[in-house]
Amino acid sequence: MRTLLVVGSYLLQPLLWVAVLRMWLTSRARIQRERHDFSSAVYSDHYELRHMLTQGLVLGVGLSAVNLIVGVSLPLLWILIYEALATLTLIVLPTTVAPLTLIVVSTLITEFGGRYLTPRPDLGATGLSWGAVPASSFLWLMAVAFLATGHWLAHYGGRFESPRIYAKQRGKRIAGYPWRELLVVPMVTLVPGDWFASHWAFWPILTIHGQSFAVLILPLLLGVRLTIFRQAPRAVYQKLAQQTVWLAVGALVLTGWLLWRPQDLPYAAVLLLVCYGACLWQAKRYDAHQPFWYSQVDDGVRVLAIRPGTPATKLDLAPGDIILECNHQAISSETSFYEALLINPTYCHLRVRNMAGELKVTETAIYSGAPHEIGIVLFRDQEG
Repeated sequence: MRTLLVVGSYLLQPLLWVAVLRMWLTSRARIQRERHDFSSAVYSDHYELRHMLTQGLVLGVGLSAVNLIVGVSLPLLWILIYEALATLTLIVLPTTVAPLTLIVVSTLITEFGGRYLTPRPDLGATGLSWGAVPASSFLWLMAVAFLATGHWLAHYGGRFESPRIYAKQRGKRIAGYPWRELLVVPMVTLVPGDWFASHWAFWPILTIHGQSFAVLILPLLLGVRLTIFRQAPRAVYQKLAQQTVWLAVGALVLTGWLLWRPQDLPYAAVLLLVCYGACLWQAKRYDAHQPFWYSQVDDGVRVLAIRPGTPATKLDLAPGDIILECNHQAISSETSFYEALLINPTYCHLRVRNMAGELKVTETAIYSGAPHEIGIVLFRDQEG
């Protein structure tokens, strides 16, 4: 019964529902944009919201188990500051995803308030306290956040390639691949002190080495904001995932360091945040210096995406490929592509040049009399 009460308290936290609303609005805007750019959505379902609920839960179970085994705790004051800042960020800055920054800023507020403010604000009336947990607990949280983000990037980064049409580049339209997903990870954490027990006698309390800990589910935000213009998105996120995992290793090393020098917490937290920012900056800079563009071409049509559940999934095609011929007819626009498909309304034969400049031939059956349902997403012909 008490476990159900803890789960129910998680569902009542405003941050969870603000994040769900934020992700639903992001998903809705993406679907509307795809319909505007390509006449129909590449992914018609709200997959961002589905990932938030399913992948967040899976990661939450894993991180919760590790947290309880290690026995790491977080002070209630830090949790309140974090959730307030995260909720405010999601409302005021709807296009920004800064989960690691939120962790660091919340840590610095808690750390500086408890160690360096003179006189230190008195929290006695609230029942809260400043220095309730070891400094290493905060870097442990950063470590698990890096590890979860790396796992998420490795398994889902670039899998849902949703193109967006941007301004012209040298007279031609270009496409980019933005990723705006956000996860809410329900992570079980221990909260030291008797604040919960003094307010709600039914709240589950654990006693470890003579100290009381309340059990609380924290909605931990994870997210990455990145747009790829000149590379295969999957390759970018795989590399970023590896770097993020190494940051998790670095955070664990610094966690051990803080057991010896807890006063170094602010420097260690800022250092990890700077390193993470450097990884994102390096990924953007490397992408900006590639010669390739997902742009319109004169000799053929550029493939931007493949709609799931369509005949195109059986073709050996990838975003960035250029279709040179369809049913042995040279093509140069979306209209000429569909006109060539009508030559053989039940079969599609393509001659393609991939991103590396290699030629290949691929073919598949298509829906009889419905060439527009083949599922290949192209630049639409401009009117006028």
